[in-house]
Amino acid sequence: MLVQSKPVNNGGNNSDPNNAPTTDAPAVVVPFVRASDENLQPGNIDVQRLLIAGAQDLGVMDLPAYGYVSHLYCLVTGTLGSGTGAVLTEDGPWNVLQNIALTEPNGAYIVQFTNGYEMYLANKYGGYVNPVSSDPERSPAWSTVTAAGNFQFLLRIPVALSGRDAVGALANQDSAGQFKFRATLAPSATLFGTPPSVTLPTVRVRAWLAAWDQPEPTSAGVGNQVEPPANGTTSFWSVQAGITVNSGENTIELKRKGNYLRQIILVFRSSSSRATGETNFPAETRFLRDSFPARYFNNDVWKHIMFERTGYTGTGDTAGGPENGVRFLDYMHEENGALGYENRDLWQPTRGSTRLEFAGNFTAAGTLTVITNDVAIAQNVFV
Repeated sequence: MLVQSKPVNNGGNNSDPNNAPTTDAPAVVVPFVRASDENLQPGNIDVQRLLIAGAQDLGVMDLPAYGYVSHLYCLVTGTLGSGTGAVLTEDGPWNVLQNIALTEPNGAYIVQFTNGYEMYLANKYGGYVNPVSSDPERSPAWSTVTAAGNFQFLLRIPVALSGRDAVGALANQDSAGQFKFRATLAPSATLFGTPPSVTLPTVRVRAWLAAWDQPEPTSAGVGNQVEPPANGTTSFWSVQAGITVNSGENTIELKRKGNYLRQIILVFRSSSSRATGETNFPAETRFLRDSFPARYFNNDVWKHIMFERTGYTGTGDTAGGPENGVRFLDYMHEENGALGYENRDLWQPTRGSTRLEFAGNFTAAGTLTVITNDVAIAQNVFV
């Protein structure tokens, strides 16, 4: 429980016969999440477009100014498609969104994904909720594509890091300086390998803002913590895309450095396919920090470690299963061995000069995408 020092003034009349000075008595301070409450409201985002052959900018939308931002719930629905024979591409339907960004009022990027599949991976492996419920394909809001091309999914756009204490929730109380969301609707051929035979679906994108209330300074005569711990601590999601991988030995340098590392996700595609990338993933992979091999990953051992931390097993690219061509290295499993709700003890500091690399022998050429979740801490975040 948090305490703060509160001077005691007894006017000099101390019960001690020697009138010795009293020590400060600790005063209880109610933690932020107990003093606050979770708020959910429409996020001022509701836009729809008919899928066409080209990309469509959905615009820049201001979020409501309220409390401390925790995350957005983004619901994407495809309706009014007609005909038969619709078949999604490998990353569908998540990739119907592209160029996804959430920015602070000063324009700084908090979340930046090149496509919705990357955001899907941040949901599945980001440790924001229990792994049992973090797979978007297990959600009651999920509907797989129909023969007419219709579908639905819901993804979280993350801001805060932990529901335990709201670390990473960001102040959002200035109606003249609002957080902004932007995205692009992908071309129809990005979503469909085979489109529905008659009419392409109309895609609607809506969002809801999840935030923490601003607590009162005191309640029932007891002081409250009025802002999240380490207020100003900021989590970032970013993507290093299109890295060329040659057949044979490769060393890939990670460019995102300077903050605390929380999660690194690798996506390998060979012949433009993650399924083929899964087949051609190196049997042995090394993660190097300043040229020192910090991890030697046998492929089977690596997949087992991912299973331990998520429970995902079985056929790739299925509900409750792993993702083809995807591996992760996390720094957030110390709570109970599963991803998330961590005490931050495993977060790894980096400097701009730190050299981070993955190396391995790939049996075929392809491309690698590196998705990084790193954290800039404002104060002491360690429990």
